[in-house]
Amino acid sequence: SPGADHMYVRCGYFIGQPVAGKKAELDAQLHGIVELYRRFPRIRWANMLVADEVDEGTPAIYATIQFCFDSKQDLEAALATPVRQELRTQYANAVLPLFEGTIKHANQTVTHMAMPG
Repeated sequence: SPGADHMYVRCGYFIGQPVAGKKAELDAQLHGIVELYRRFPRIRWANMLVADEVDEGTPAIYATIQFCFDSKQDLEAALATPVRQELRTQYANAVLPLFEGTIKHANQTVTHMAMPG
């Protein structure tokens, strides 16, 4: 559609909560790890979202990482590089010891429409 930008985004959902007393340390590790995503070939951008306020009854998604490519093929190629294992190692060593829960992934097509102004 005219003016629309199509992308392909992989999201990692951190379902659970920080280990007691470790929220600040976990948040710092999560925000810091986003820098490593720059090393993926053909990545467009990456975001780390940490829940601040949620509605009652909302699933326990503490944080979401989003990383974006032009296509599913670009994502699959990036995930086939050594960068993926480096990220997994970083998560295992620096993030998971601070987090009680699980991480689930979803790959999603995105239509982005820039707003005027």
